[in-house]
Amino acid sequence: MDFENARLLGMAMMGLTSALGAYYLVLRIREFHSENPDPKLTYATLSQMDKLRAEFLRLLGDAVQDLRSLRSEIREETRCIQKQYARGMSETRDLISRNAQSISALVAQSQIANQRIAELSLKSDRLAIKIREEE
Repeated sequence: MDFENARLLGMAMMGLTSALGAYYLVLRIREFHSENPDPKLTYATLSQMDKLRAEFLRLLGDAVQDLRSLRSEIREETRCIQKQYARGMSETRDLISRNAQSISALVAQSQIANQRIAELSLKSDRLAIKIREEE
């Protein structure tokens, strides 16, 4: 046996074993980092999906019904607010017109009172003049 060929063959075998070992380590690292989910935890059955779909549709229907009821409540409250606003405005108009009538009446009464005061002052002046003339 030739020792030189054996040494070359041994070195080749050691290189090949090292390369295969490195490849095996790379495969192990890749397998370790790849995701291996548990099928029981990640996948859903058809019956579970049907249950989920039914629950989702029920919740969606409830939400739509709630939305409709909220919209109708908002409409009713808006109408109520508009009625209260209209009622308040009409009461304000009535108060303003009554105040205007009262002010007009007071102005007329003050004019009549001023006219009477003027007449009384004229009469009192005439009486005062007559009294002075007689004295």
